Amino acid sequence: MAIVKMKKLRLIVMRSQRDALMRDLNLLGCVEVTQPDGSRGEEELPGMPVREEDAGAESRRAQGAALRRAIDVLNRYAPEKTPMFASMREMSADDFFAGRDEERLFALAAEIDEADSRLRRLDAEEIRLLGYIESLSPWESHKLPLDCEGTKTTGLLLGAVPVSTDLEALDAAMADAAPLCEVFRVSSGREQHCLCAMFARDSRQEVADVLRSRGFVAASHKGVNATAAQAISKTREELEQLSAEREELRAKIIGASVDRQALLYMLDLTQARQAEAEASEKLIATERTATLTGWIPAASEGALRDMLSQYVCALELRDPEDDEMADVPVRLHNNPVTRPLSMVTEMYSLPAYNGVDPNPLMAPFFVLFYGFMMADMGYGLVMVLAALIVKRKKPRGGMRNFFDLLLLCGISTFVIGALTGGFFGDAPAQVAGIFGATFTLPYTPLFDPVKDTTVVLITALAFGGVQIFTGMLISFIKTTKDGHFWDALMDQGSWWLVFGGIALGALGVTWYVMIAGFVAVVLTQGRSKPTIIGKLTSGLGKLYDITGYFGDILSYSRLMALMLAGGVIAQVFNTIGALTGNIVTFLIIFIIGHALNMGLNLLGCYVHDLRLQCLEFFGKFYEDGGKPFKPLSINGKYVNITGNRL
Repeated sequence: MAIVKMKKLRLIVMRSQRDALMRDLNLLGCVEVTQPDGSRGEEELPGMPVREEDAGAESRRAQGAALRRAIDVLNRYAPEKTPMFASMREMSADDFFAGRDEERLFALAAEIDEADSRLRRLDAEEIRLLGYIESLSPWESHKLPLDCEGTKTTGLLLGAVPVSTDLEALDAAMADAAPLCEVFRVSSGREQHCLCAMFARDSRQEVADVLRSRGFVAASHKGVNATAAQAISKTREELEQLSAEREELRAKIIGASVDRQALLYMLDLTQARQAEAEASEKLIATERTATLTGWIPAASEGALRDMLSQYVCALELRDPEDDEMADVPVRLHNNPVTRPLSMVTEMYSLPAYNGVDPNPLMAPFFVLFYGFMMADMGYGLVMVLAALIVKRKKPRGGMRNFFDLLLLCGISTFVIGALTGGFFGDAPAQVAGIFGATFTLPYTPLFDPVKDTTVVLITALAFGGVQIFTGMLISFIKTTKDGHFWDALMDQGSWWLVFGGIALGALGVTWYVMIAGFVAVVLTQGRSKPTIIGKLTSGLGKLYDITGYFGDILSYSRLMALMLAGGVIAQVFNTIGALTGNIVTFLIIFIIGHALNMGLNLLGCYVHDLRLQCLEFFGKFYEDGGKPFKPLSINGKYVNITGNRL
């Protein structure tokens, strides 16, 4: 498989047909609309092409945000239990764009949002009222209105002093300073005493001085023309009204949940329309025409021309020029076996448009290495069953790739597990031992990962050598196709001579081939230098790269490490369970232990496999930096358009 060939598209259509064209391109799903090169701004002369200023994208974004808020509110107040991998609702294109009940649904979304806003305001008001009641509670036994400041001849002060205040000493000091004053304790708490001081108005200053010396803080209840008990009672009535209104609003929101699916559909429709509007704003237009530029896969040219047959338009399709290569979007053309590896490639970086599609090259290694690290029939069987169950729900996009990759890796894990004889570690033998029996495999495993560690290590390093040499071969072929055969021969061939010579020497054949390889490296790797001394010095320096190659190969020892770790941990849990001598407790320990071990290995094997591909393998040939192909298309989250879209 290879990178999909792209063509540069330029299309001129009647401006009156712009919206219809965007709708059909959205349904076609194979054209990426781009900003025209050298597009002109508003400062151009009348009649010249200008950017489309507003095709309604902003209003569509606002509508989509309102729908999302309404759906979030419904999910909070009326959550709906749905399967983790629920099937999407299916609709035809005509039904999808019909926009049934559009005005009602937007109005409903606004009502839900307003109800939620009102509920938040009610919550804030409730907190305020509860705080108000709390502030009045210490004065609930006070029989006078809280804003009462006394009579014509008598003054009244309400306030608090710290709980540590000696009230008897306060009374004595007050008797000396203002004989016509009486201090009453209204209530006491953990931190303060609430007091009411009644005094003759002409002794107000003396009273204030004594109270201030004891840390007195006056209470402010201006506007509360009622006793504390009356104010608390009235506030509680307000709280009851708030509670009733809250329940009414909640009931209204919950009642609106019957339209949840309609709102989800409308959100997908609005996002599709938003995509059309955003693409329209990239067009340039005159009074009567609109010009679109973009990219399209060469294989989709026929479908585009068929669709455009109903329009009055001018179309230009051409191959990208050399100076446009960095701007060409990349789509990987893979079959069902290699497509799941796209999630690995995209996690690293897409290849450059004129680079190499790594998926088919990486697929056999990634799947084999994953199975080699997991290496257990039981784990592989669980992975396969999980993938098949989810695939019945027809997941899309990255989720589909994930479970397709899980299926492939599960098959590999099962096969390698069969070669090593592992089924949830040594679970069959341990179960047989609990019942006083013995278990023997009906065949002889190729090797035992726990006992034959040397064999496992050599096999892992051999896999690494094969993958690294494959990467070098890919680099050789790519460089040759680019017209640089001699560069490819000197860069890769000299190292092949070195490694082949090392192999021949290790086998006792001859070391001269290795020496010839080293000489070739010294003589060729510094060829870009201008002087002979520079060429030789650079070539000698390149000999150090051999440590990098051996380091890369040694990195594959992680295959052995993870295989051994997973197998040992599995056997440890089986042994712990078998020590109980009871099948029930064995099963409990078995389930918990293997769930932890499998979960750890699923993630660990993926991370280490990913590292081997991205660093050791890609480093030999991969040219990254590609821009993903993002066509105008309907990517609904809740609705799937079925049938022929055009």
